[in-house]
Amino acid sequence: MVACQESTDTEMSQADTPSVSVIIPVYNGAAFVELTILSASRQTHENLEIIVVDDGSTDATPDILRELASRMDNLRVITIPNGGVANARNVGTRASAADYVAYLDADDLWHPTKIARQVAALERHKGDPDWAACYALFRTINTHGEVRGDGLVHDARGAIFPSHLVVNHVGNGSSLLVRREAALEVGGFDPSYAQNGIGGCEDRDFQLRLLRRYKMEVVREYLVGYRIYAGNMSSNRYAMSLGGNAVVEKFMADPRISREIRKLALATTYSNAVIRLSRGLHLRDAGAILGKAMIETPLAFFRIMLTRLGQFLEVAKKRIKTRLGLLPKPGQGDLRMFEDYDPTEAIAEGAPYAPSYRPVLDRNDAAYERRLSQVTPLPTPA
Repeated sequence: MVACQESTDTEMSQADTPSVSVIIPVYNGAAFVELTILSASRQTHENLEIIVVDDGSTDATPDILRELASRMDNLRVITIPNGGVANARNVGTRASAADYVAYLDADDLWHPTKIARQVAALERHKGDPDWAACYALFRTINTHGEVRGDGLVHDARGAIFPSHLVVNHVGNGSSLLVRREAALEVGGFDPSYAQNGIGGCEDRDFQLRLLRRYKMEVVREYLVGYRIYAGNMSSNRYAMSLGGNAVVEKFMADPRISREIRKLALATTYSNAVIRLSRGLHLRDAGAILGKAMIETPLAFFRIMLTRLGQFLEVAKKRIKTRLGLLPKPGQGDLRMFEDYDPTEAIAEGAPYAPSYRPVLDRNDAAYERRLSQVTPLPTPA
């Protein structure tokens, strides 16, 4: 991986500004969808349209969308029968005629400069067809839009297919900006996960299929507000765990992946699944995945689980200190809204991702980048 290149570009003139379509899939999203659409409409990037795909909502969502469309010239609403978030994103992508598409979940928020910063980052590679997408950092927010924390600090960029199998650099579905033609070329989002009851990881599957062929850029600023609350898709531990495993296992047959990346990727996804499923009391499924880990990658699995144990003990220590009054309780003090933060301002010093095996990921990404220009891309795995 190459060190992150900070974005210092000024906004382009309207005549030279690439077009962007914001794709917002929504299903029964009346609680947040208006805030999300307004967040997209406040982007400083001028050549922008908003395409909302109503995935068969039965709540007040259609009424909200009709009212917004009546007063927003750049908002287009497409209504389809319920088919899942992946299908809705694909419908929006096909309906767009823009240079770039950016995906925004119907409960998340963007900083006003998000699209402008990402377009500028990719336009630096204009003329090089290998660069197709860009992601940004995110903060977690609650139902009121108040910031509760920062996501991990990622700076991976370039041909990062191997490391993205191990570590989810992008982190959520509202971060990515991608060239529309590249999104269509790799087949868009795979609706089969939701059809099989393990939806929630379609984003990473899509990102990995992009990265098998293209390079990805990063804007190292907190430009996405990722809303976490009980009942949203990311809170479904069962589906997210099994879906995450299915995504990683899907790409294991690629001969360009080294043996050490295979072991790390499987060990990481299996450890995530065992922990999530155990916390959700899905003990039979957790045991089945533990058995797979013992067969496929026992040593790497136990090393990662020991690291997770250390992290758990640190969290437990902080909770004990909080109960003893040695640390302030979460939520005490001044909780600021997402839009009140400077996107370059970190709440606390962010931890680097995968610190113990970062050199392994860097080495494999560098090797993959060398091969990317030499080998014809394999077909997208079924």
